[in-house]
Order: sequence, then structure tokens, then C-alpha cells
Amino acid sequence: MKPKELTPFQALQRSLWMVAQAAPLELRNIALLNLLTGAGPSINLFLGKVVIDEASRLAGQANAGDAIALLLSQPKLLWSLGISVGLNLLVDSVDSVGGSLFASLRDRVQGYVQSKVLHKVATFDDIALFESPDLLNLLQLVEKGIARLQRLSFIVAATFMGIFTFIPSVLVSTSISWWVPLVLLLSSIPSVFVEIKYHKKSWRVEETQAGVTREMDIYARVMTGEAYAKELRLFSLQSVLLNRWQALFERMFSRMERVRRQGALTVLLWSLVGGLGITLPYVYVVLGVLRGSYTLGDLALFTGIILQVRRSLYILISHTGDIYDVALATAPIFQLLDLEPRLTSGTTAMRSPIPDHFPANWATNPTFAAGIQLQQVSFAYPGSEKPILKAIDLQIQPGEMIALVGENGAGKTTFAKLLCRLYDPTGGTILWNGQDLRSLDLSELRSRIAVVMQDYARFPATFRENVGWGFLPKLQEDAALHTVLQEAGIDHLIPDLEHGLETPLGKQLEDGIDLSGGQWQRVAIARSLLRLSQAELLLFDEPTAALDPKNEQEIYDIFRTIARGRMTVIVSHRLALAKLADRIIVLEHGQIVENGSHAELMALGDRYHAMFTRQASSYV
Repeated sequence: MKPKELTPFQALQRSLWMVAQAAPLELRNIALLNLLTGAGPSINLFLGKVVIDEASRLAGQANAGDAIALLLSQPKLLWSLGISVGLNLLVDSVDSVGGSLFASLRDRVQGYVQSKVLHKVATFDDIALFESPDLLNLLQLVEKGIARLQRLSFIVAATFMGIFTFIPSVLVSTSISWWVPLVLLLSSIPSVFVEIKYHKKSWRVEETQAGVTREMDIYARVMTGEAYAKELRLFSLQSVLLNRWQALFERMFSRMERVRRQGALTVLLWSLVGGLGITLPYVYVVLGVLRGSYTLGDLALFTGIILQVRRSLYILISHTGDIYDVALATAPIFQLLDLEPRLTSGTTAMRSPIPDHFPANWATNPTFAAGIQLQQVSFAYPGSEKPILKAIDLQIQPGEMIALVGENGAGKTTFAKLLCRLYDPTGGTILWNGQDLRSLDLSELRSRIAVVMQDYARFPATFRENVGWGFLPKLQEDAALHTVLQEAGIDHLIPDLEHGLETPLGKQLEDGIDLSGGQWQRVAIARSLLRLSQAELLLFDEPTAALDPKNEQEIYDIFRTIARGRMTVIVSHRLALAKLADRIIVLEHGQIVENGSHAELMALGDRYHAMFTRQASSYV
């Protein structure tokens, strides 16, 4: 699963289209605003020329008392003054609303793009997106890309102004001589390439430092997150983490600063060359005034126009570099949006619930295949050649409870992820009632699995939602929620809560309360129990890890009751829980090394016997 490469031009095309889709109304209004504010200065310069020429011609023809009468008798002068003042007032008043238009444009673009990204990430079925360093770096770059795409909306607006300023300025400047706009343009071209080269180097630094930035964010979350607050202070780790964050920052900043210094010096040198391009037309106009071929009004007009052309060129050139910078930075957004998971949903509907009785040969006859079968299943995580599971053959029969045990790193949690189809095997096949897991509709498959994962979620939501999200159709059914809370042994909390089921859970929420680790785990169990009515497979990954021995025994009794008649897989280090299972599967280095009941494996006297004996001795 590798992101597709995009050229800067492709990224720019898609970025502009996305901005246009996000805020068409705001872009139209800003274009109209910039048309007025961009063309206004050139019109005012022309009107200023008329005023200066007319005033020079009339100078000395009237005393102070007759000046007003003289002004009123000159319609050309009067209209030029009136239009100029009116245009200035209009531009100033319209320009004052520009801030709110730009703010609306920024918010529209951010909301639209962030919505697209969140939808993609939230609905991405392959969790490799969250477990691969390369893809996590891509997500880090996407965050920067969203900020740059917001900038693009401002750049587009500013480019409108540059264009609307440039076109009338060039048209007027040709009245000096045809070569004037050409000289100004040619003297500015080198700056365009310098800007592009500088932005390309800057982005290359950001791209290669994405891992460093992500590591900085990790340390920042550790220092500011509630989960680490107590131990951070008790072990006096603040300086250690601050120093690590600071070292990463200095490393990234120093590389970027080198590029900035080089870029600033080069841009400065070529800007001086561009500045010399103004000198020739300006001197030409001054000489024309001295020769009498130009008036003082022409001098004012042409001086202003030359500066206006230069200003508009500067806007266009600087934003050419900015646009290239945005095109580089927004490419990760489209790489993410184009990213296709290896794991895709099948279209086959799952077979009806399994009947109670099967012919004697059901296990070997594909027509009557039932339960879950793993056939030569192997798996290695994306980007790794080291297999976690190797050629696993196993059958879980309908109504059977199995326990997966083994040392850390044996592959137990990976096994559970494959059963939930969070990943597909890299080798072999998993069958569910005789159907290849990859051919089944993914949503329907997962709706038939009830899970309590080792790293269960603590949703920042209400008590009702933390339980009800296990099966959305029952979210508002209080009776069903109270039943599963009772079965999970945590219903006694509700009467003591001021807002009952509507109590927010999580200190980060206003008026929210926090639960103990064991209480949170019972909430996760209740969430899983809520979908028992349609679950065919129960999967518990270390379901009692946060419980004390007394509470653990209560949960054992719950499992014993709810597992009846369903396929159940329990992943646990606590072998007392494994004793409940019909069969115990011992994994070692990704392979099944023992398979049997508790009594059979204890009699075998090998790995399971050694683990159980060692664990039991700690309770003596």
C-alpha cells in the first residue's frame, strides 16, 4: 500500500479545484472585490494626470476668490476630481469588507478539506494506516497540507488582485512606449525561477523531516496529556522529554534555516536586478518631460504606472513561488484521498445462522462446512519481511470456546486481528462457514463479531454512548443498556451519577467524570455484550487485564454464560481464564505448538504445563 506519486502541476490542479468546490460563492465575491480594488489605482492615476494637466493649464488665470468659480467652469477637471474622490471612497469602503470575505473563504476551505480527510481516515478499513511509519508520516504531512491549502485560498484571491492590477497598468504603460512593459516583465522573470527553486528546497526539508515532526508531536502529547501527567511528575521526567523535544526542534530548524538563508540571499540579488528594470522607463519619461514631449501630468501618470506594473508583477511573482510551495505541500492530501487499502470489502452476503445439528461428515464436507477454518494462514505486517504467524491450521467449531495463550510476541493479538479482518493473511485462507473471509461483505462480517480488545477505547462521550455505540440500533433502549451494564457488573454506578446514562465520561469533557481502569474495562465489555443478539463470534483480547482477582472471577462467570452456543476466542496471559475453554491453543513464534484441553495439556507436561505451573506458583 504505497501512495501514488503526484507532480506539482497535478497537485496544483486538484488543489485549485478543491478550493473552487469548497467556496465558490466566496471566490466569486472576492474576485469582484479585487477587480475593483485592483483596477481602481490605475484609473485614479489616469484621472490624476488629467487633474495635474488641467490645473497646470489653468494656473495663474484666477485669483483666490475666483478659483472656485474657475473650477466649476471646467467640466473636465470637475468630473476628473469627482470620479477620483468617489472611486477612492468606494475602494476604501469595499476594501473594509475584505477581511470578513477572506475569513469566510479560509473557514470554508478548511472545513471542506478537513471533512474529506477525516472521512477518508475514518472509513479506511485497513488499520495499516495507523501502524505503518511511512503512512503515519503521510498523515503528518497531510496536516501541514491542510494549512497550506488554506493559504492557497488567500493566494488565489491575491493573484486575482495582481492580475486585475497588472492588466490595466500594462495597457496604460504601453502609451509611454511599447517596450516598457516588456522590460519590466523580462527583468522580473529570474525572480520567478528563484522563488520556485527556494520553495522546492524548503518543502524537501519538510518532507524528509516528517518523521521528526511526528516524533516532536508525540513528546508534546506526552507532556500535555492526562494519561502521562502523574508519572511524568512522580518520576521527574519533564526535563528529559523537554530536552528531547528541543533537540528535535533544533535539528529541524537548523536545516530549514540554512535553506532560508540561501534562498533569501538569492532572492535579494535577483530582486536588485528586477529593480534596475524600473530605472530605464523612469529615466526615459523624465527625459521626455525635459524635452517637452511629455507633460507634468504624464510624468505623474507614468511614474505611478511604472510602480503599479512593478507592484503587480511582484504580487504575481511572489505568489508564483507560493503556489508552487502549496502544490508541493498539498500533494500528500491527494495521495491520502487516492490511497486504496489492501483490505477491501467483498460483496457476498453471509450465510444464515448455523443450525444446531450437522451430518456426521460436516467437518470434511464443504457443503456442510461450518465454524471458522484457518488453512495455512501466515502473516507479516506491511513493510516487514518477518512473519508473525506461520502456516497456521486451525478449526473453531460452532459453539466452541478456544483460548490462545503464549509468551509476548507469539502472535496472539495478530491472530485476533485477522479473525476480525482488520488485516488479510499474507498467505493462506480463513473460511467462515465455508466462505472465504475476503469474499464477504465487510460491514456484515464485523456486525457478527463482538470484541473486547486489549487496547479498548475510552470514548470521550456519554455513558450511554460508550455502551450504546456497541450496537447503534439499541443506543436509545435504556432497558437493553441497563441489562448489559448489569451483566458486566457496573450497573451500580448509574444511580449515583447525577445525569445517569447521560453523564459524560472523560475529564476532557465539561462536567465529565473519569472511571478506574477496571470500570472502563467493564464498560468495554458491556459495549461488546450489547450486540450479542447477532454475534456469532466473541473475541476477547486480554479482557480481564485491568481487573483484580475478585472482579476477574465475576467476569469469568459472565463469559461462561454468554459464550454458550457461540464461537469464542479468548486471548489471555491469565491461564485461569484459559481453563474455561474447550480447547487451548499454545502459540510460540507464530506457530501452534500445542492444542488440547487444560487437562490434556497439563498431562502432556510441556509448554502449557510449564506456563500454568509458573503462574500458579505466584499465587501460593
